[in-house]
Amino acid sequence: MNEANDDKIFKKLRNISLFAKFKDDCHAIEKIRGIIEMRSFQKGDFIIKEGDQGDEMFILSRGRVSIEKRTLKDDSYTVVKLTDEMNVFFGELALMDDDVRSASVIAETDCECMVIKKADFDQLGDSDTRIGLYVTREIAKILAGRLRNASRDNITLFEALVNEIEGPER
Repeated sequence: MNEANDDKIFKKLRNISLFAKFKDDCHAIEKIRGIIEMRSFQKGDFIIKEGDQGDEMFILSRGRVSIEKRTLKDDSYTVVKLTDEMNVFFGELALMDDDVRSASVIAETDCECMVIKKADFDQLGDSDTRIGLYVTREIAKILAGRLRNASRDNITLFEALVNEIEGPER
């Protein structure tokens, strides 16, 4: 990587919520930058494909992506569209487990992503437990929020089903 690209990566990492604790810790950000691989994608490319095995997390450095899910009838729908200005990352679950991808991420424009491989993240966590623990906690917070939202959604769906079966007046 060249110096200008290194500086761009350094600045981007400081703005990613997973690494917020280290925003002013140049040494920690430098260690995280050390496990980053840059990867380019063309418009229409699958960055992540739902159902595939994955062992990488992505930080959107340049471009726009859409996150898509498939229905039980195998229809695709867009969950959200993300841009690099949003300082977003995706695929973070792959740093925690070896399960398949839960959604697809498709490049809406030509994109550039910073990639962190699970093996490299694990090695960083082993060598610097402070970084590993903090990032793992941040991912756990994200997962807890998603679980709370899913629980609320299930209750809403259950209530709607009960209302449909029993009618609006019980």
